[in-house]
Amino acid sequence: MKKVCPLLLMLFLYTQAGFTNPVVAAEKLIVTVSDDVEITVNRFPAQGEYLLVWLAPEYGFRKAHQSLAVRLPSHDIEVWQSDIVESLFLPQGTASSKQLDGRYIADLIQYAHQATGKKIAIAGDSYAAANALLGAHQWQRRNHADPYLIGAILFSPYAYAYIPPLGLAPEYLPIVASSNIPLMIYQAQNNGNAGEFEQLLAQLQINDSPVYARKVPGIMSLFYTEEPTSEMIAAAAPIPLSISQMLPVLARHGVPARPLPLTPISGAKSGIDIYLKEYHGESRPMPFTLSDIDGNTIIKDNFIGKVTLVNFWATWCPPCIEEIPSLNRLQQKMEGRPFELISINYAEDRTTIIRFMEQVKVEFPVLLDAQGTTANQWRVIAYPSTFVIDRQGKMRYGVNAAIEWDTPELIQKLKRLTD
Repeated sequence: MKKVCPLLLMLFLYTQAGFTNPVVAAEKLIVTVSDDVEITVNRFPAQGEYLLVWLAPEYGFRKAHQSLAVRLPSHDIEVWQSDIVESLFLPQGTASSKQLDGRYIADLIQYAHQATGKKIAIAGDSYAAANALLGAHQWQRRNHADPYLIGAILFSPYAYAYIPPLGLAPEYLPIVASSNIPLMIYQAQNNGNAGEFEQLLAQLQINDSPVYARKVPGIMSLFYTEEPTSEMIAAAAPIPLSISQMLPVLARHGVPARPLPLTPISGAKSGIDIYLKEYHGESRPMPFTLSDIDGNTIIKDNFIGKVTLVNFWATWCPPCIEEIPSLNRLQQKMEGRPFELISINYAEDRTTIIRFMEQVKVEFPVLLDAQGTTANQWRVIAYPSTFVIDRQGKMRYGVNAAIEWDTPELIQKLKRLTD
């Protein structure tokens, strides 16, 4: 590994409304790592023996990330936040995040310890969680005599090798089954991956690794909006103390000196569809009882007699919004036929949806899946996701992306089901 060295550029001040902890000065560093690559770091210094190297998720850091990071130094935890994808001048997104092999992350772990002498934990949310595991795996391969890496802190981790077609179980990135480090996971209860979380836990524990998990109730994520909402702030309030309590626990377990074998993914897969395709999961749709936007209780336990299109969506999902006009037109073109269009909003409150519908015309029923339970039962992990059920009550088609619903080809396909 090439020599790493920092350059102090400037200071930033971050404050978090609603908290009384003092302002924390964040130092901006440039760290030169392998291949003379320069990685930018925002450092929140602190007293104490622990340092959190926090990786940006695929969409980059938001103010919500900073609002949590700024509170950790008051618990004697230093934080180094770094967006390696941005430092490499790659486009933000899952594809770029999955290109990282852990080298630069291992470099950053090593430098952070050399610069401070502290014990290091690696952190990340969404797909950055998988990158944190990769970085730890690379660090283990370097045969360090000093076991200063103690484990990882993960927030609602995503580690899918690819998004599976509707109805099928996901496959995970190889690092999930090849990780053997101590972990603490904070899982948002309403997150899109909540339905598959137990399966992910089982994969992470397959090597008897110490894995701790805590559910964060009432929110989709600690970081999913740019500005933290009051709900996100309330949910994040106990996290710094919890992390400060968990870091010594991870340290007592210790990171194994040797990593497990890691087999790289061969070839790129994607279950994201750009067209309606045959459904291959469980053929019978799960029944549900939900309230609609007007407060009426809708019981759906019998799908026989009509062709039913069930669309899972959210207001924060741009593709979901883009396909609403074509769904409106589909509703009109199927008028007079045994056809029903139902949309199910994922884990948002009624007020948010009503405000949205004041701006965007929605001509079909909107049901509220306030806790995300129905979406989890239907194994939805990408938005929008839409299921087409035939008149015999069996799943026939599905698509886990936004499409134009009123093309002649699609209209003909759906009309054939109604005949």
